[in-house]
Amino acid sequence: MSPNTSVVEDAIFEDRLLKASEVQRILNLSRANVYRLIKAEVLPTVRIRGAVRVPYGDLVKWIASHTTPGEG
Repeated sequence: MSPNTSVVEDAIFEDRLLKASEVQRILNLSRANVYRLIKAEVLPTVRIRGAVRVPYGDLVKWIASHTTPGEG
């Protein structure tokens, strides 16, 4: 495996569109809460016909922007 393989894989994953169930696992929330965040336009989404997806890269940025430094 070349050193650049992980860079390529990261780039591919960065562009991946996540289903609500995948977002649920990443955020450790219920599916209902994920859909509430989507409906309230809190999470970044892409709509394709009737399907709603969350771009992985945008979710990572959203998490970073909503993370507060821990105390201690």
